[in-house]
Amino acid sequence: MAVNGKPARGAAALVLACAVLFGAPTAAGAVPVRPADACVAGENLGEIANNFISRCRRGSIRQAFPGEHYGDSLGYIRGCGLKSCQTAWKLLNDNRFRK
Repeated sequence: MAVNGKPARGAAALVLACAVLFGAPTAAGAVPVRPADACVAGENLGEIANNFISRCRRGSIRQAFPGEHYGDSLGYIRGCGLKSCQTAWKLLNDNRFRK
């Protein structure tokens, strides 16, 4: 299916869309994220705090969240013994900031 020497993008897009709709795994050995776990801090320990906040929390959390931990993983924040880590973890799990 080539047009002017280029592969047809429509066919590739169709295959990808069907894979997403019908639940085909995206990579070998990949474990699909269940929707219930998608925004639970304890289930996303490898994710960077800034990305997790953008995806799963309201913007108002940024007023209280310790700025030095935006680049840290959630796993680090959870295990860190600093007072600022404890504050950050508490805010990440606070229901007031869930989207």
